[in-house]
Parts: sequence; structure tokens; C-alpha cells
Amino acid sequence: MYQKYSIGTMARLLGISAEAIRYYESRNIIQPVRDPETGYRYYNTWDFHMLLRARHYQNYGFSLEEVADLFRSRELPGIQEQMGMQEAGIQREIVRQINLLKRIRQSQAMLEDAVNSVGQYRIEELPGIYRMNTQKNYTLCRSKEELKLIEEWAGKTPFVYSCAVFYEEEIRKGETGFDFGMGLNEEYAQFLEVEETDQVQYYPPCLCVHTCLPSRSGQYLSLNSLKDSLDYLKSNGLELQGDIVTQVVCMTKPEDEYFNWHIVWLPIKRPWSE
Repeated sequence: MYQKYSIGTMARLLGISAEAIRYYESRNIIQPVRDPETGYRYYNTWDFHMLLRARHYQNYGFSLEEVADLFRSRELPGIQEQMGMQEAGIQREIVRQINLLKRIRQSQAMLEDAVNSVGQYRIEELPGIYRMNTQKNYTLCRSKEELKLIEEWAGKTPFVYSCAVFYEEEIRKGETGFDFGMGLNEEYAQFLEVEETDQVQYYPPCLCVHTCLPSRSGQYLSLNSLKDSLDYLKSNGLELQGDIVTQVVCMTKPEDEYFNWHIVWLPIKRPWSE
């Protein structure tokens, strides 16, 4: 005589919902016996182990429907194939989680860097950066192609960040405009399948003067915001050599204004270069 379990007991023992048990019952995966006197459904040890196997599959990430299909299969190679596909999905998620852990640690380090770098300057290498534009100054891009790319890159958060660029050629001409958009560190490019295109610029690692520049909505980011940084180059006999790239490391809005903190990289000639 098989031991009988109520649906509540079965759900509690296995840590699954009563709804899931009813679903498998509706798919004829388990077959409870109804008590003719009380009308209650009871499940036996076969049902218990089938539901245990169901939870086994669910913890691999299979949906209720996929689990039911696995139970319906009579061919082990088919089940093995489905498990292989699920394994590949888990592997992709592990890679993503590893990169996510690295990224949040970087974000914390950059917040500390921002605190210590406002008004301070040091020489260090720009990390390789891929970037694309979402706007010219404060005017958003509107073409269908641009909007598609914006949507694609927005889906890559938190690996992408707000990013401005001031072009060296325009600076030398005295022009004050800049492009704003999204940036992505080179170390994540392969993982996120990003490469240089007509719309995606690549800035390779290069020697830079590094600083942090706060800005706010009441005092827009502009070339004039970089005056102290450019003065620092001149006073130290350094020459700008390349586009100035900024990365927004934090944004807040404690009251009526938006506040940003930009890490700024100003490319320079190596002191020993001719």
C-alpha cells in the first residue's frame, strides 16, 4: 500500500507551489487518487519522486512546460540534447555574472576615484573605450538607424555608461561643441559582441591626464568646464594629443537639479616623444 500525501504536504516537502503540482497533474505527469468520501486528492510515492525530478529540472532553469515535455519523451538522447542546450545557457549566464561582479567592483572603485580626483590631476592610461553617440550637445539623435543602435546599447547596461567626447580638431578651432552618448570598456567588447563601425568609435589605450569634473543641470557640461584641465596641461608643458573622453561615474538628483561626476581623460604626447 502506497503512502498517501495531500497536495499541501507534497508542496511543503518539495518546496514547490501547489499550482505547479496541479499543472503537472493537468498534463497527466502525476495521477493523484481522489478520496471518494472527502473528494480530496492524494499523491503517492511515485508522484513524490516524479515531482522531485521536476524540481531537479526546474533548478536547471527549465520552465514548467519544458519539464512536462521532458517527462513526455521516451528517448534519452532527446533529453540529453535538451540538457546540453540548458548547460550552454547556464554557462553563458555564469560568464555574465562573472563580468557583472567585475563591473560592480569597478564602479565602486571609480566612485572612490571620483571623490579623490576632483580638482586633482595625474597621468595614467585611458582604458580602451568603444563609444557611440546619442546626442550632439543636448540634442538627441533621431534617425531610425541611430535610435536602433541606442536601443541596442541601452540593453547592455550596466556595462555601458554615459560618455562625452570633445574632439581635438574642434577644440583647436575654438569650437565648443561635443558629442554625448554611451561608452563601453574594451575588456567587455568581446563578451557583448561590440566592435568598431561607422557609428561606433574606438579609442585605444593612450597616455592621459586624468581628473574628475562635477557638473550639474544648472551648469551644463561644456568645453569651458574643461578650462582648468586644459590650463593644467599648458602650465605643465603638456600638449593635448587626441579627443578628450569623459565617463559619467555617478548621477544624482537630491532636489531640483541633476548632478553628474565625470572622470575625464585628456590624451597627451608622451614626454619622451619627438
